[in-house]
Amino acid sequence: MLSLEILQCLTSKVGFDDCGVAPAGYLEPEARFMDEWLRQGLHGNMSYLERNRSLRYDPRELVKNAQSIVVCVLTYEHSGHDYHRAIKSKLYELEALLLQQGLITPCDTQNKFCDSAPFLERAWAVKAGLGQVGKNHQLIHPTLGSYVHLGELVLKEPVEQTTVHRALSTVNCSNCSDCTLCIDACPGGALGQPQWDARKCVAYTTHKCTVCQQVCPMNKGKNHE
Repeated sequence: MLSLEILQCLTSKVGFDDCGVAPAGYLEPEARFMDEWLRQGLHGNMSYLERNRSLRYDPRELVKNAQSIVVCVLTYEHSGHDYHRAIKSKLYELEALLLQQGLITPCDTQNKFCDSAPFLERAWAVKAGLGQVGKNHQLIHPTLGSYVHLGELVLKEPVEQTTVHRALSTVNCSNCSDCTLCIDACPGGALGQPQWDARKCVAYTTHKCTVCQQVCPMNKGKNHE
């Protein structure tokens, strides 16, 4: 059986900054939360989020017989100008290494994702032990901060948890403690309520605002380019 220890070693070899894994399954709390978020129209004009919800909530609908979700992390600094291409390339390298070592079987369908399918990336990153979603609604990794991109490799094999992933208690980013810097700095007032309002987010219209990440103490001293 493929072990998490070997998986982490191979992901590091192809250039990822971290990885975690979680058993494939239905994201029930996240599905209820997102359904309500969509019902309230907080997604604005992003109508594509209303489609393919069954696929979005259960990766086994995307990859038949999926058992494991491998979530890989790549920092902005290591992503280059096209993070989609950088992550996809590394996912292909990772899969090739796993196949060469006989640790997985070939997949007959698309099983590598990076903003390319209805996939709740941050939810799976949390389940894989890679951090928590902060008040800025970004994944906050306990050592890398939120300047990270995510990619996923869905496997039909289980992964044995032979090592214990870092303790997330080193950073209380599940509620960001008493910090409100991102809420106070948000130019559109999109933060500060239980559900993020995309219609008030400057990045929703310009795709250029990262204020909520720039002021986050977890990103202090980190390269956001």
